[in-house]
Amino acid sequence: MSSEHPCEMVAATQEPFPLTSRDATISLSIEKPTGPALQAQTAGRPRQVYLRVERVTGKGAPPGYEIYLHATGEDHPGRREELCAGVLPLFGLDKASRQGTGHAGTGLHYVFDVTELMALLEREPGWDPKDLRVTFVPRRQAKPGTEIRVGRVSLYYE
Repeated sequence: MSSEHPCEMVAATQEPFPLTSRDATISLSIEKPTGPALQAQTAGRPRQVYLRVERVTGKGAPPGYEIYLHATGEDHPGRREELCAGVLPLFGLDKASRQGTGHAGTGLHYVFDVTELMALLEREPGWDPKDLRVTFVPRRQAKPGTEIRVGRVSLYYE
């Protein structure tokens, strides 16, 4: 995300949710921009889109997760590589989740540039901006005792 042009949040989850050894899908309802993103659009600047995954906390030895953006009807987004927004590496999750010297304990935070992926989705039949699906697919089984929680997933326009 650029510091030159402010971003505007257009969608976000309302509650934290867990990640397990199974796929986890959440839904985002994208609102029309009304602030800086609308001003940028009016000025003719190309839209940039960012997916933020925030306050990822937990303990144990978590797997990494592939993140897929897709429309409602897509049953197996992991089979379509072009829908992959990126990989959520969870190295250091345990330490980042504990409050202490130099750490707030708020976990890990990630930002993915999904501009091209969103343009692809908006061209797909059945696209509904009120129901963008975000699916987290584990890259391997989580070890016993592993706990992972995502604080918020949000979408920003710049």
